Amino acid sequence: MQSLRRTCFGVISLLMMAASGNATSASKDEIVYALDDWVKQAVATSIPGASLAVVVNGQIRLLRGYGVAKVGSKQRVTSSTRFPLASISKTFASAATSLLVDKQLIDWDTHVVPYLEHIEFSDPQQGSAVTLRHLLSHTSGLVPQAYSDLLEDNVSYTRIVQMIKRINFVCEPGDCYGYQNIIYNLSAEMVEHAAGQDYPTFVKEQIFIPLEMEHATFGIEGFTSNEDRVAPHVKTKSGCAAVKPQEAYYQVPAAAGINASAQDLAKWMLAQFGHQPAVLNPDLLSIMHKPHIRANQMRYKAKLSNVYYGLGWRTFDYQGLSGFIHHGGWVKGIRTEMLFNTVTQTGVVFLINCERNNVARGMVLEFLKLYKKYMVDKVQSSVPES
Repeated sequence: MQSLRRTCFGVISLLMMAASGNATSASKDEIVYALDDWVKQAVATSIPGASLAVVVNGQIRLLRGYGVAKVGSKQRVTSSTRFPLASISKTFASAATSLLVDKQLIDWDTHVVPYLEHIEFSDPQQGSAVTLRHLLSHTSGLVPQAYSDLLEDNVSYTRIVQMIKRINFVCEPGDCYGYQNIIYNLSAEMVEHAAGQDYPTFVKEQIFIPLEMEHATFGIEGFTSNEDRVAPHVKTKSGCAAVKPQEAYYQVPAAAGINASAQDLAKWMLAQFGHQPAVLNPDLLSIMHKPHIRANQMRYKAKLSNVYYGLGWRTFDYQGLSGFIHHGGWVKGIRTEMLFNTVTQTGVVFLINCERNNVARGMVLEFLKLYKKYMVDKVQSSVPES
């Protein structure tokens, strides 16, 4: 049975490589088998459905869906099923900015004020120092998660922006990390100003279409207009219960406005590896992936080290291994994770339709454990002694 399963994986892998124009054999598929087994177990015991993409050595080795889109439904989750990406959307905001930086239409260090004439800060002197780079690295100096609660209470984004002048600074811009959603979305307004078109249209035309991210959309209508989508679920005593999609965070498209599939994010990962230089300039990718500010990552209980935030991405080391880039996301009923290592061009996309944080975190740690076992330890043990 095990040999049959691995044969099936080989056929799937060859088909995917043929589609990408490379039919040579790829090594280290042990990590693919192990991740597939892990997700199967999670769906069998904890969550209604999931979608998984695994990239090894710069090649897509697995695209697969598991379970059902909604509890009680027969609709299966596939690798093309749409999920709200939540905060993984932030990675597209930094990329959109890089496209304009590349064309010299804006600069990473363009100041928010007076570029956005309608924005006022509580301290005009400190506010005058806030730049686009600060927005994208969560180093504005403002109180963390400023007014995210109002967004969740369905206060309009336009109204909240008018209230930014009430938010206190807790440090000088650039000096401390404070995760944001409302403030982060000011980057979308700056992109719109520089591009001369609305943010979703710019991202669609400049990123989704050239990267052939066929299932990627913006907004609640972009999510609900297609039948191949998941239903969000919340954790209950008896398991996971379906709820309506949360519309609030779609108001901040740069922070949490995108819907996409595992297939889309596998392509997005390859672009992060520099496979699409005509779309994303490799030099600018290096800037986005560069650590900018030390960040907290308490949820992983110190299993990660040197945790930083770049521009729209987290960076960290794991047991002496560097080069890891990551972002996760949460909106009511949904958890998303995207993690890869730029050195080996190996990574995982994991999307689930129930907000079980232990499952999402578990996947991150499982991938890291398997990465060390199969991508590092096995290679080192196979090198003959001199």
